[in-house]
Amino acid sequence: MRRWLFALALIVIAPLVAEVLSGSTPITQPGLLLVDLVIYGPGALLIRELVRRRHRGWASILLMGAAYGLIEEGLALQSLFNPTYATVALWGARIFGVNWVYTTVVLTWIHPLWSVAIPIALTELLFPAQRVLPSLGRFGLVALSVWYVLGVALLALFARTGYPYSVSPLILCAVIVIALLLVVSALFVLPEQRPQAERSGQIPNPFGILLLSGISAFLALGVPALLWHLFPMLTQFPLVLVPLLAPPIAALILIWRVVDWAPLSSWNDHQLLALVSGMLMAHSAIGALLFSKTDVERGALAVMGLLMVIFLGWLWVQIRHRKDILTTTS
Repeated sequence: MRRWLFALALIVIAPLVAEVLSGSTPITQPGLLLVDLVIYGPGALLIRELVRRRHRGWASILLMGAAYGLIEEGLALQSLFNPTYATVALWGARIFGVNWVYTTVVLTWIHPLWSVAIPIALTELLFPAQRVLPSLGRFGLVALSVWYVLGVALLALFARTGYPYSVSPLILCAVIVIALLLVVSALFVLPEQRPQAERSGQIPNPFGILLLSGISAFLALGVPALLWHLFPMLTQFPLVLVPLLAPPIAALILIWRVVDWAPLSSWNDHQLLALVSGMLMAHSAIGALLFSKTDVERGALAVMGLLMVIFLGWLWVQIRHRKDILTTTS
């Protein structure tokens, strides 16, 4: 029963984090949430199931998240190439038919982190006993895969209706090949996750980690998505290198610090929750600035942001309670 609760929680959390809390799916268009549910939930759960079955870790989840982003944004929505999709072509560096600034954000932050890794981390913090265990049997995995493929097809149909655009078959083949290479690397090339010997060392307190992850996320998405409004020259070479390189550099710095901290004996679920919380808050803040177009949408996003903070606070207490029980019984 607990395995199914885990799967259901992840299916619900993934679209909430990726779309609703960021304002990408506004409350004034609730029908879009149905589209989100048929791809984000099964996509995140499928990635987690495959990675856990292969005994891989977070590096594999991030690579699979990038493959997920290629499939959704490159194959189904084709937003990586469409010059009329929202405003993403205006972010800069549109070369050879590719919206390069948007592509770097999509493949380094939006989908690897907010669509996949953060929902998985939150769900595993909610259900710590399921952290390294698969949640579905063979039949469930096959059904989930079919659900995801149908979701991608539905999203593609929806995109063709709202944003009619046709990418050359050669580019689509390239997207599929790159996505497959990422999947193979994640599941078969990267080493299995093995317990590491803990070592001593100092890490920032949870608030410092929250601050670092929040600032990194805000810079990674805020620089490309917001500054072209204020400084159009940032869309022209060579200044376009700022929004083009900001997302991957911010991601690498954050990964570097986490890789250094995670093996330390003082790293625990509170630090992981702080890491996730900073990125969640930054995502919601940017959503309020970027996606909310009416007072109703901004008000709804503020309420949802408050509920998110309450949930994160409740989860913090639950983690402390589990820690106190372990301390008492050991």
